[in-house]
Amino acid sequence: MSILNHADFLKATRDQRVVGKDQLLNEATKHTYFFFSNMMKRSGKKFKGGTKLVDKIQGTTSGNFSFYSPNDEFSPSQSDTLTDIEVNWAFAQGHYVLIDETATLNAGDPLGYLDYVKSLEQDCMVDIVNGLETALWKTPDNSVHEASAADPREPYSILCFITRDGLEPSSTNGGATNDFTTIETVDPSNDTWFKNANNTYSAASPDDPDSGLIAAFDDMVLQINFETPDPLSKYTESEEKQKFVIATSRDGVTFFKSRLRQVNDRMERLSDPSIMGPQFEGVPVKYVSELDGQGWTANQPDYLFVNMNYLYPWFHTDRYMSEKIADGGAKQPNSTVVFKFMWYNLICRSRRRQGRIYAA
Repeated sequence: MSILNHADFLKATRDQRVVGKDQLLNEATKHTYFFFSNMMKRSGKKFKGGTKLVDKIQGTTSGNFSFYSPNDEFSPSQSDTLTDIEVNWAFAQGHYVLIDETATLNAGDPLGYLDYVKSLEQDCMVDIVNGLETALWKTPDNSVHEASAADPREPYSILCFITRDGLEPSSTNGGATNDFTTIETVDPSNDTWFKNANNTYSAASPDDPDSGLIAAFDDMVLQINFETPDPLSKYTESEEKQKFVIATSRDGVTFFKSRLRQVNDRMERLSDPSIMGPQFEGVPVKYVSELDGQGWTANQPDYLFVNMNYLYPWFHTDRYMSEKIADGGAKQPNSTVVFKFMWYNLICRSRRRQGRIYAA
């Protein structure tokens, strides 16, 4: 004999969740987060109003220093060494829809299956943070990042500021969907002080002491390190080493660890050959999962030296996770949409303090 229907059993009993209703497993997260866990923590949240982000940078000097003889005549000239950088706001939003009947019927019961409203908020916030992280590492595209006619505009990505040759992003220096002619309205081909540092390592001999990866790291640290003599201390910004990060792909981290093992013949713990928290001169080498999709050749990864003293996000004073609630009107009075708005962009005040190493 077979039991054809056990509907009464289902009605007479109820299933119980293995965890409380306030707990909701989140499998929509990324492997790594650079935006909030690093940039926000290390640089802090910076706020500004206005129609756009504008900064003045002294890229050169007037060149009027000279030696003279007594009674010489001088020909002083007016200083003209400042350059404007301009960055437009990018507008982002996330939202969730709340239906009164669904929310009410899933609330107030301690044995309920799930805190439904919390699940909506979680979905919205995870989606926003994932979107911010993806935008941070998006392939440079002049039509949405730099061009004034972009609609909608997207925020600059880190890859916009750190190219293989230091120039504006193009298809030949690390990849760009559409080539740039300027970056933050400045042309680094003319204003060479607005180029990021770059170096290469031998793809064929990555362990070579002179042309390998470690040698490239040695040289890069010297390129992006700027010391301030005492007479200039009050005219320059202080460097904070803890705001440096070397970002790379998963292949980049494992490749770097392999090079470390090659140059070290002793392990601290022979039973554990792993290298915990790889660093170079105290700067952490961080895995950024978004960089896995850059298409770099296996065992030939790039390394981005990010100095967050000068590269960080700015948020609009009135639109940082600001919430707006819109009802459904007379036709849908029991429906509500909760919007979260964010106006921001990534700004780089010094490209020469950023660097990139790649295989050649």
